[in-house]
Amino acid sequence: MILEAFNGVFFAVVGGTVAFIVLLWALFRKTSEKTRKIVLIGLCVINLIIFCVYKYFLSLDQWYMEQGLFNWWSELPLHLCNINMFLIPIGILTKKRGIMGFSFFLAPLGATMASVFSPAAFTGFSLALPRMWGFYATHMLIIVCGITLATFNLYRPRVKDLPRIAITFFLLAFAAFCITVLLRNLTGCTTVNYFFTLTHDDISILKMFWNLIPVPFLYELPAILILAVYMAIVCGLFKLFGKKQPIAAPTEQAETEKETVEV
Repeated sequence: MILEAFNGVFFAVVGGTVAFIVLLWALFRKTSEKTRKIVLIGLCVINLIIFCVYKYFLSLDQWYMEQGLFNWWSELPLHLCNINMFLIPIGILTKKRGIMGFSFFLAPLGATMASVFSPAAFTGFSLALPRMWGFYATHMLIIVCGITLATFNLYRPRVKDLPRIAITFFLLAFAAFCITVLLRNLTGCTTVNYFFTLTHDDISILKMFWNLIPVPFLYELPAILILAVYMAIVCGLFKLFGKKQPIAAPTEQAETEKETVEV
């Protein structure tokens, strides 16, 4: 079961991810909002456990270690995709639309890009390897959790959320930059590069940004404009095709309709 981008095994994994999203919607669409929140937070907790197990096995992977690719300081869940394992529960519990919007738009996008343009250590190998199933299991669950924010009717994208999401992105990226600089200086680990804020790591689109603004952290600012266009398109599609449907159980529907989400 060799997994590479766009081969049969890859599409099977993608198909399983889509099927799981649909299954969650079908199973919980008539339950209370409280139940849906618990389920989604629970999925994030499960994914965090899988992430820790996956990183443990990665630290024991002889081939990976021989390439000099592993260091615990660079494997923390502070990348654009896996940071959402924390942000989604925080957004749900605090009802912060900026955080939930960030997770809805960026978690599936970041995890999809990581899976399609995966590093050499995670493509062309058997899915049975711990580093392979761990990498794809965590990223697929991140996609599931991000999209399920909308399918569970916990977050509906709106154009007026975009400034708040952009600010959230900027603050998180700046925090990632500070952590990256701090860890590099304190630990000597030169592979720490959260949110790719210090260097482009040979990623083509980031290299293009670097050529425009060859300054760490600041070179990613054009990404906010691209994200704004992407988010506006998604919001437009939701407005065009998506009608907000109450999915709470009839006995609790009146109660959940009274809940307010911070705007």
